Amino acid sequence: MSAVLCGVLAVAGCSFTESGNAKPSATTDQAVATAGLWDPCTQIPDSMLTSLGLDVASERSGILGAEEPGWKICGWEDAEFPPNYGIHAYSTIHTVEEVRAKPTNIAFTDVVVAGRSGVQYRQAHNDANEECSIAFPTATGLAQIDLLNISTKSKSMPPCERLEPIAEAIVPLFPK
Repeated sequence: MSAVLCGVLAVAGCSFTESGNAKPSATTDQAVATAGLWDPCTQIPDSMLTSLGLDVASERSGILGAEEPGWKICGWEDAEFPPNYGIHAYSTIHTVEEVRAKPTNIAFTDVVVAGRSGVQYRQAHNDANEECSIAFPTATGLAQIDLLNISTKSKSMPPCERLEPIAEAIVPLFPK
């Protein structure tokens, strides 16, 4: 699971663009930008997570408990298949364009979830039956939800199929 999260976090570094659109480049700028991000651990109600079949007691913030500059990350195990399915919600200063530009992100499909346009993809090191990620643009970067299937026991249900009802419920909570 940490390898996938690390891969997700390696979307891109921050810099100033020539067109004048500033993005955080210094640690203090990232800290300020990160503090203002939507936090899935506090903004998704436990009652919703439980109704979606997620185990609220398994909640993990950050990557292996460590916060990552430029990101707010929260993850839960699927109560029906613990610890086979890991569900994660993210908010970041990075953009959907950066996700699309990363060479190890593949199999892009434009999607609409809960009336909101986004892009579905996976990382090249995961098979199609192991991962499903969906990213949506926000005013501060992007918000994302993904599912990682880490066990052969639960491979009978495609990850995007399992993620669909969860995304339909959670995506309306994402910032615009």
